[in-house]
Amino acid sequence: MAAAESEPLQGRVVWTPPEGKKRMDAFRERICREHDVQLSTYEDLHKWSVSEVGKFWRAVWDEINVIASADAAQVIMDQAPMFPPAEWFVGARLNFAENILHHGQDDDVAVIACTERAQDTCRTTYAELRKQVTQAARALRKLGIVPGDTVASYSGNTLENLVAFLACSAVGAVWTSVAPDFGTSGVLERLTTVRPRVLFSTNQVLYNGKLHDHLGKLNATIDGLLAIQEKEQKDMQAHEAKKASDGQDTQEATDEPQAKKRARLEVAATASRLEHVIIAPYMGTHPESDARPNGVEGMSDAQGLKRHLWSDFLNDGASDEKFEFEQLDFNHPLWILFSSGTTGSPKAITHRAGGMLLQFGKEHLLHGGLKREDVFFQHSSTGWMMWNWLVGALLSGCPVVLYDGSPVHPTEVLWELAAREGVTVFGTSAAYLSIMERRGFVPTELYDRIKVRMILSTGSPLRAELYPYAEKLVGHPVQVGSITGGTDICSLFGTHNEALPVRAGELQCLGLGMDVDVFDDSGHSAPDMVEGDLVCKKPFPVQPIGFWHQPNERYKDSYYTQFPGVWYHGDLVMRSKHGGLIMLGRSDGVLNPSGIRFGSADIYEVLESSEATVATSPLSKISDSLVVALKTPAKDDEVVVLFLVVPEDTSDAEWESIAAGSKSLIRKQRSARHVPTFVRRVKGCPKTLNGKRVEVPVKKRTFILSSFFSVIVFD
Repeated sequence: MAAAESEPLQGRVVWTPPEGKKRMDAFRERICREHDVQLSTYEDLHKWSVSEVGKFWRAVWDEINVIASADAAQVIMDQAPMFPPAEWFVGARLNFAENILHHGQDDDVAVIACTERAQDTCRTTYAELRKQVTQAARALRKLGIVPGDTVASYSGNTLENLVAFLACSAVGAVWTSVAPDFGTSGVLERLTTVRPRVLFSTNQVLYNGKLHDHLGKLNATIDGLLAIQEKEQKDMQAHEAKKASDGQDTQEATDEPQAKKRARLEVAATASRLEHVIIAPYMGTHPESDARPNGVEGMSDAQGLKRHLWSDFLNDGASDEKFEFEQLDFNHPLWILFSSGTTGSPKAITHRAGGMLLQFGKEHLLHGGLKREDVFFQHSSTGWMMWNWLVGALLSGCPVVLYDGSPVHPTEVLWELAAREGVTVFGTSAAYLSIMERRGFVPTELYDRIKVRMILSTGSPLRAELYPYAEKLVGHPVQVGSITGGTDICSLFGTHNEALPVRAGELQCLGLGMDVDVFDDSGHSAPDMVEGDLVCKKPFPVQPIGFWHQPNERYKDSYYTQFPGVWYHGDLVMRSKHGGLIMLGRSDGVLNPSGIRFGSADIYEVLESSEATVATSPLSKISDSLVVALKTPAKDDEVVVLFLVVPEDTSDAEWESIAAGSKSLIRKQRSARHVPTFVRRVKGCPKTLNGKRVEVPVKKRTFILSSFFSVIVFD
């Protein structure tokens, strides 16, 4: 047996960079020249990047050739605190979409849009993409959309959805998106917070070979938003009438400069109303594609809401005049991503445009070495931050592949896509790679056509055994980049690096400019190979600027109070001996099955909804509940376990109805991904003295037995 093969797999080098200078190396050498420093290794460069914060991020700005109508007077103020989040690149004015669309050559392919049916594949050049984006942006302006307005999507991962986002950014509106598998209740929970003036959607969605109606959920969402708006309008009118009768001034002062800049983070949620719905009908080759209405013709909505077909919407923006991208403050909000916690409504995490631009450029161009010749694929729904991260790959001028459908219908669908389209960077999740391994999938017949040079994995820890398996998927040595970050920063803390070796079970390195550390319970830096909490000790430009229409205290409590003065991320990790990270899972109660992260509150709110508690529902017998996520025996994924308390005299038949009904209602109000794998009956659920559910201790004392895949709870 070879010496290398006799070593433990964890931490073993499984890939080394090929010969030749990498962009990361060239960047390091440029820093040495321009700042008269000696940086011989990546570790040296990283230390410099977190000690010279302003100089580093200015160097990233220059490296990715940011297009701006005004430069910054200052990158960041000296000794800026972690909270409140600092203003970055003060005085700079730019547009995210303008920068994203700038780098591709007109005749190069920009987008390859695919579904489960290969014959549906559509290619769009950069010239065509720029044309569609500017048309859509003009159309949004004609609808009255101005900087700071909110625009939402409830649609699949399609070309139209990408164009809609870039158009939204082009005019300075703020984007949010919800995946089409979300139920109406979950969508309303998010859109009620955001209050979009425009909603993009579709009429049907292809998944697992079936064409699913989407209009039912869309129409229910629209009706729900309109009902809320009507009630609030009446309440506001009554409030204004009372103020007038009391002789109070109905005009409120809003002359504070900072409040004006970020007004929509603080003002009441009645600031905007849904006015327009744009529907891009499914245009694929499924035989049932014409069986359903398009969602516009024959529809009538209350309160002056107008529906438009995508084609008509684009035509409204047709013009030969040069389009002017809205020039905005570096810290202007770009998009709102939702992440649910253990209590309350989902957090409406709001990210700044300039920070996203620099971070994406750093991660894709420097860490990933992405070039015009690459073809970038990242499997994601529109409700996961990896869709936003995928958009950033356009900074390289390469094509991005959008895939709308099931990743395993059939098993080989994504690898046939990769071979057909010449994918060079294949982004997926640890859960997906684990599924492929369990199915014994090895696409030897595709080896001569697969060009993948890098496989990126995220969502959950990637176990060491899957690193060698990745090579079996492509038939040649391949860089496996296990990466971690999350919705909270819409980017990465631990990341890939094409200039460093890959060790099985480890993230290659810490991201440049991210002052990551591992803290023990007392808030001190833990030694290598000792588990602790992932924290970041210095400001970084993708810190959220707040939670949209939600209290600033909630934002502060989410990340800045656990260890004062630093960012607390909620991941349990170890720092490896090689400069990277070993991921161990979540250190809080957040659930993460198959890499889809959501909060326990998503489940509790379903079980406490009127539909569950009405007397005629079997779920009305539930007196208490607790939900946790447990590691599978292979420790490469999580399953959700729901514990329910019901009366002692509940019969077995009644219990079966309660368990099945719970799963069904969770699927209906949330999505199939939220449905617990196990529902277990217990006598009681632990609480703190103030009545808060105790999830983390239960998670630590609950195990899954591999032999029977059953749940064991230790008292």
